[in-house]
Amino acid sequence: MKNPFVLPNLSRKIKFAKNLGFEEALMGTVTKDAEILDDKRDTLNYRSLFIIIIIGLSLLLSRTIYLQVVKGSEYRALAEGNKLRAQYILAPRGQLLDREGLVLVGNMPSFELAVVTSDLSTDKTEFDGRLTQVGSILGKDPSFLLDIIRQMTKDAFQAQTLAQNITKDQALILMAKASDLKGFVVQNNPIRHYKDPLVFAHLTGYTGKITTAELEENQDQDYALNDYIGKNGIEFAYEEKLRGVAGKQQAEVDAQGLFKKALQEIPARPGSDVKLNIDYDLQKVIYDSLLKVMGKRGLKRAAAIATSPQTGEVLALLSLPSFDSNLFARGITQDEFNKIINDPNQPLLDRVISGTYPPGSTIKPVMAIAGLSEGIVTPQTKILDDGVIRVGIYNFYGYEREGLGLMDIYSAIARSSDIYFYTLGGGNPKSVVKQGLGPDKIATWFRKFNLGSPLEIDLPSEKSGLVPDPDWKERVKKENWFLGDTYHESIGQGDVLATPLQVNSWTATIANGGRVLRPYLLHQDSGGQPKVIAENIIDPSYIQVVQDAMRQAVTLGSARSLLDLPIEVSGKTGTAQFDARDLRRTHAWFTSYAPSSNPQIALTILVEAGGEGYAVAVPVAKEVYQWWAENRYNK
Repeated sequence: MKNPFVLPNLSRKIKFAKNLGFEEALMGTVTKDAEILDDKRDTLNYRSLFIIIIIGLSLLLSRTIYLQVVKGSEYRALAEGNKLRAQYILAPRGQLLDREGLVLVGNMPSFELAVVTSDLSTDKTEFDGRLTQVGSILGKDPSFLLDIIRQMTKDAFQAQTLAQNITKDQALILMAKASDLKGFVVQNNPIRHYKDPLVFAHLTGYTGKITTAELEENQDQDYALNDYIGKNGIEFAYEEKLRGVAGKQQAEVDAQGLFKKALQEIPARPGSDVKLNIDYDLQKVIYDSLLKVMGKRGLKRAAAIATSPQTGEVLALLSLPSFDSNLFARGITQDEFNKIINDPNQPLLDRVISGTYPPGSTIKPVMAIAGLSEGIVTPQTKILDDGVIRVGIYNFYGYEREGLGLMDIYSAIARSSDIYFYTLGGGNPKSVVKQGLGPDKIATWFRKFNLGSPLEIDLPSEKSGLVPDPDWKERVKKENWFLGDTYHESIGQGDVLATPLQVNSWTATIANGGRVLRPYLLHQDSGGQPKVIAENIIDPSYIQVVQDAMRQAVTLGSARSLLDLPIEVSGKTGTAQFDARDLRRTHAWFTSYAPSSNPQIALTILVEAGGEGYAVAVPVAKEVYQWWAENRYNK
């Protein structure tokens, strides 16, 4: 038997029908195509073998040099990565401040239990045991925790939140057991603290843990897997300013992923504070007054907004019912969330910018400007309000069935004559106004006041409202337009819809002499210029007529209860039907501005299903104006 450790006689000559591989040549093995010849034929001598060996060694040496010298630093870094771990340090968000610097939203520390999925045991028994321990400490079902982990990014070195807002005692126990709970890490992260959340919830919005979808949408923003992000309100609108820059901490860990020592830290950079035009105290007064008036009548839903008619600054903005923003900041439970979203009063809805309603009689000052501008009426035109307009078999009643008598444009606004504005909009064969504005001209003037389009306030989810016209009705409802549609539109009923923000906007436009301004929340310390949407669209003399008429609504009309205030108020009440099955159900409106001669505040109040505007919305406005006159006027 041949010794397997002795090479064959390499002095023999080998002839190939194909090229011989390096291994075949070195080991002396021959393919079936090779033919061994004797010494008298071509030879493969020792020198040939030596050359082949030298070539092989050269290749091996060059590869070694490439890996160790050229790529050495790269592979060394990869190897160190098995021992070094970098984690994000979440940055505190900037504060939200009112116009005087009072804090609306700040930060507070909160313990969280996070998971580093790359460190979780792959042994099911071991993993289940650790999860059971964690569940026992937190008082949570391990299967509930497992469901959360299954939704996390797998094999990630970044921490991902498993449980928020854990107690200090739970955090200490978990930290003490860190060596037994591979993959589970306690963190102390800054979370939002909302001051008076029920007063400011819809304005400030709230933050929450970033979702997978949000991470994908913000790939270029360097969010951590367990980061917080603004979900709504100012928190969402000014996320870039508020969020800050996360820091990073590099630490050495052992083979089990357990911390050994800190190596380097880049501190987090806090976000920038955001100062708002909001007046903290004014908003609180409106909130308290609304709750008091609504509580007496068992009402739940309302909205209010106050702005500066001269600049568009938003001084107050609130929606009821409200909710506790802190629930979302600390990690809302499923039961808490279900209670909110299943509430029939929709507490998450910001009624100021996202609620759309028939504006009712608050639209009449706009109709008056349209009628004057189009020459349909003059300030002296008299129209008889006898309580009803009859068109064929149809009767269109005013709110006062017995009628209000002869109305001019001043008394029609002051006493809110439906018959006057039916006639102005659609005409009346028995009146001096045979042909009214008609639906197309009405729609044109509504749109000049920006109804039907967003005002682009610096908050998300603003609605456009609706300006119906014959084309819209045919396209959407597949129906013809009738005279009754024009009559209803003329008094802010039918299909016309507006947000409280839009009602406030056209009130402010009348107050400031005809400029449609963009409402904005971000305070400009340097004194920014008003953001004008439209101007010079109304004859100043017509504006003056409507201003005088809105003042008469307080001195002679439906808002006479405001007459004893220390400042002059001009306004318009509204009572808007919204339930076709029960026309007695109405929203209560009051929109106004003060002082009448030099407007500094425009205030709009809506109470859903509140009944008469003069009975529900006006009392709220009176309390607010009394406070404002004593605490803000000329100060």
